[in-house]
Amino acid sequence: MSHPGPPPQASYGYPPQQPAYGYPPQQPYGYPQQAGAPYPPQQQPWAPTGPQLQPPYAGWFQRAGAFLLDVLINFGPLWVMVGISTAIEESTGESGDALAIILGWVGVLAMIVAVVLQLRLEGRTGQTVGKKVLGIRAIRAADGRMLGVGLALGRRLLQFLNNVVFGLGWWWAIWDAKSQTFADKIANVIVVRADAVPTSQHPGM
Repeated sequence: MSHPGPPPQASYGYPPQQPAYGYPPQQPYGYPQQAGAPYPPQQQPWAPTGPQLQPPYAGWFQRAGAFLLDVLINFGPLWVMVGISTAIEESTGESGDALAIILGWVGVLAMIVAVVLQLRLEGRTGQTVGKKVLGIRAIRAADGRMLGVGLALGRRLLQFLNNVVFGLGWWWAIWDAKSQTFADKIANVIVVRADAVPTSQHPGM
């Protein structure tokens, strides 16, 4: 009388074999989800390349208000000192020339200090004082990182292009898909709401 043999693949204690030519299960399209990250990298709300997600671009009036406030901060001390020195010259004549000149140079120095500090702030945090008050931030369009002082300065110098043809570059941000001015496009920078940007800072100055 014959006895049934051992069950298939159970002989000698070996585990069941994997199917021939098999491949491990594939991950879904996109990046793997990481602990503590609510969005895969390509779907972060501020990332301009995220599928079906648009960065919360800053409004034109927010940008205009921030710009005007920064102009007052950067050049206000100079204007005040020049006004005072002019008043001294007119009231005292030549006797007040020395004081007027000193006050004028104090205004120039204050302007330089304000501009440098503003550029440093914008490079490291994406915000000048005006942008911080209005709740907006400038970041790199490619990856959402901070600008760095070099790019912040370059973008600032490029803003003279916005004044060409009756300031068309400034108005362009009203209807542009990414709310960019001419300078923003050349520097590849976008301006977004401050609460939509990660807190990591640029490794530069």
